Amino acid sequence: MFYLVALIGTLSLLASTTVWADMEAGEAAYVRADYETALQELQPHAMEGNARAQFILGRMYANGTAVNQSDTEAIRWYELAAQQGFYLAQDSLASMYFYGYGIEQSYKEAVHWWHKAAEQGHSDAQARLGYIYRSGKAAEKDETESVKWFRMAATQGHVDAQQNLGLMYARGQGVPQDYVSAYVWWFRARKQGSKTAERNLTMLQPLMSREEVSKARQKISEEEQPTVK
Repeated sequence: MFYLVALIGTLSLLASTTVWADMEAGEAAYVRADYETALQELQPHAMEGNARAQFILGRMYANGTAVNQSDTEAIRWYELAAQQGFYLAQDSLASMYFYGYGIEQSYKEAVHWWHKAAEQGHSDAQARLGYIYRSGKAAEKDETESVKWFRMAATQGHVDAQQNLGLMYARGQGVPQDYVSAYVWWFRARKQGSKTAERNLTMLQPLMSREEVSKARQKISEEEQPTVK
């Protein structure tokens, strides 16, 4: 009896390992743009409920790679993955609702799914919520909420969020006006190649006192010091 149980366990492990290898092979094929192989390897996993495979299959339908382009099918697979908590699918599903691709446009559903992804730490979704709450287009305008989400994304290094958070500080939107903080966030964005942040820094400096410029540069210098463990 013991040997039978052990044998069953071994076979289950081998089957699980094979399935995982097939999944990895499918993802690798997708990355190298071998979409036919990716479809062949990933579709069975998607049909069995693998959220990552469902998301990739959704992308393939959205882009028309190895399948006929279909926003409706893309949404179907995105939603299956999103319902399982897969944040990339939640972000993609939100975009489909926001722009009305393959489904009736719904800002409410778009914001709902972006919140789901943002709450898992997805910086793109966090930045999107920052835009939404600042503009008031898809949700009630709330500049404090906008700053909150821009800050979350900016702290993760999201360059557009850094640029926009700097703008909120420079204008005093959702936070007290603070040129020092604006300077620091725009400096971070410029460091990542943002030309907009570079132009903003050029325009901001004449508005700052010497003390403010010195304080901003000191803060940046302290952040760039290596951490001693």
